[in-house]
Amino acid sequence: MTPGKETEPGLIVYRFGADLFYANHNRFTDEVRTLVEHAPTSVHWFVVDAGAITNIDYSAAQSLRDLLDDLAHQRVGRVFARVRPSLRSDMDRHRVTAVIGERRIFAALHEALAAVRGSAPEKPVDL
Repeated sequence: MTPGKETEPGLIVYRFGADLFYANHNRFTDEVRTLVEHAPTSVHWFVVDAGAITNIDYSAAQSLRDLLDDLAHQRVGRVFARVRPSLRSDMDRHRVTAVIGERRIFAALHEALAAVRGSAPEKPVDL
């Protein structure tokens, strides 16, 4: 994680290298907030590359829901990519899917990027 870096103007792809649980969820949320706050241009889309995240516990899910709501209030579109079925089950069970929306969860990173490029988060192309 390097504050001030973007994947491309208005887009940040962030890869977290561990499961989300009570001992590290603050690190995750702090890093996301820092990346958005220090981006060189306004962030329109924040994509979480969840390839290394296999599960989310209750504590992390609560923190994640709060973070996703905060980003939405900042008009930052939120997307999860490389979500495996087991992670998706946790996201459904802990109401993360309800916060982000089913159409913003993708099995592959390239699918997520194709969906967000060229669309505004406040008016997504049927995401």
